[in-house]
Amino acid sequence: MSLSTIENISIIGFGRMGKSMLSGWLNNQLDKEVVRIVDPFIDDKDPFLINHNLKLYDMDKIRLDDGIVLIAVKPQVAGDLFDKLKEMISENTVIISIIAGYSVADMRKYLGPKPTIIRTMPNTPAAIGRGITALFSENKLPQDLISKVESLFGSMGKFFWVENETDMHAITAISGSGPAYYYLFTECLSAIAVKHGLKKELAEILSTQTFIGSSALMENSPNIGVVEHRENVTSPGGTTEAALKIFMNNDKLKLLIDEAVGMAIERSKSLSK
Repeated sequence: MSLSTIENISIIGFGRMGKSMLSGWLNNQLDKEVVRIVDPFIDDKDPFLINHNLKLYDMDKIRLDDGIVLIAVKPQVAGDLFDKLKEMISENTVIISIIAGYSVADMRKYLGPKPTIIRTMPNTPAAIGRGITALFSENKLPQDLISKVESLFGSMGKFFWVENETDMHAITAISGSGPAYYYLFTECLSAIAVKHGLKKELAEILSTQTFIGSSALMENSPNIGVVEHRENVTSPGGTTEAALKIFMNNDKLKLLIDEAVGMAIERSKSLSK
């Protein structure tokens, strides 16, 4: 999906998520000349900026009253940023926020009624076009803006619009934080493999490639559900069944995951308070 029609986009906050999103966009024909990056915590020696020949801008020296402004800062600094933005925006500004926990109403308290605000929750696989993003708008958007927004997030992977903003808390805990859960499980498998005598390099290859291959198999078998995939690996009386009995005994693994996701949801709810 080409992004060549985007004329002006400012990115405020250029951490991992901001870089992941811009990487996905640049890979889909976004013109780097229309991008303005603002982040007081990095400098022009940042490797991403150098590798993509991008400039860093002072927020006071760019126009934010016309075009798209991606807000990709941490929740802890969002309030101060919004105070500064209020005087720089207009009714022609489109704010796209990826701030976890910050509702549209939270942002309106600072920004007032002028800008269009779209709340989103992407994840880091956006960098390679394999992300998933939830989108929410409080009001019906004009079709040309919908097309631009869907072009931006469609270029990063899959996206969907949500009708109920409160769903964003669970979405944040599942897909926003989710990549870290998979990495942790891979990390645990690798460490356990070493414990049982495998060399570290081999353990990491086995653990990592198993997750990559399993995900690819699911993606390439859309008519097979995740339960059936699990059952296809599980022979009666075999090694897989022996391991799964531990995970599934009294829903041990499910209960642990439920507790962890619940904590992430509660954290999301508290971030803007």
